[in-house]
Amino acid sequence: MSHLAGETRDPVELYSRLAPSYDLLHRRWLKYAGGEAQAALEAAVRVAYRPGAALLDVGCGTGVFARTLLSEGVAAEDLTLLDPSAAMLNRCADLPCPKVPGRLEALPFPSARFEIVTCAWALETSADAALALQELCRVLRPGGALCLAFCADKPARGPVDWMMRQALLRRGTGRFLCVSRVVDLVAAAGAAEIRVIPLAGPVAALVARGASAATRLGCRSDQARPAAA
Repeated sequence: MSHLAGETRDPVELYSRLAPSYDLLHRRWLKYAGGEAQAALEAAVRVAYRPGAALLDVGCGTGVFARTLLSEGVAAEDLTLLDPSAAMLNRCADLPCPKVPGRLEALPFPSARFEIVTCAWALETSADAALALQELCRVLRPGGALCLAFCADKPARGPVDWMMRQALLRRGTGRFLCVSRVVDLVAAAGAAEIRVIPLAGPVAALVARGASAATRLGCRSDQARPAAA
């Protein structure tokens, strides 16, 4: 099984064009495919968050998840939103928290900046999932929580799963990632205590802990070290 299924176009262009109708499409995706993974992600963030904990929502879109977090007591000053699409960030204009343009593969933050990093339904839009996961782990503080939800390359449970998968692939707005490959990439980026939450359907949720800078450096050195002859 390939670790990626389908091809994506430029996500910034696509999602900018979809911004006015994105909330409707997203609600449909959560209703028929991604709701369980979204609930798992939200539960993980509730457990990890404490007042004063810096939280980064990567690929925030129109701010649906951010609104949920704020309504549940996350302080606006603790929450930072990032998205590569200005049109998406404009939809978050009413939210009283920092909004930063940027791509998953080059996060504009210093290392170990956040206690919690979330990335829901954005990893599959990246052309380089390995680099994106390295960046997500880089900005996570040691012991912090990385919380992911993404489209997974798993067998369809029935015609609804199949139709949702085909709709996403036709739009070109994402790919389906191999869960074990994502776990390997998160581990290679230096994260620890990686847990995949059991879910049905073409989705996955994953929680991991941030490792120390030394551990991350060691992982990168191991990757760069040539194999013995």
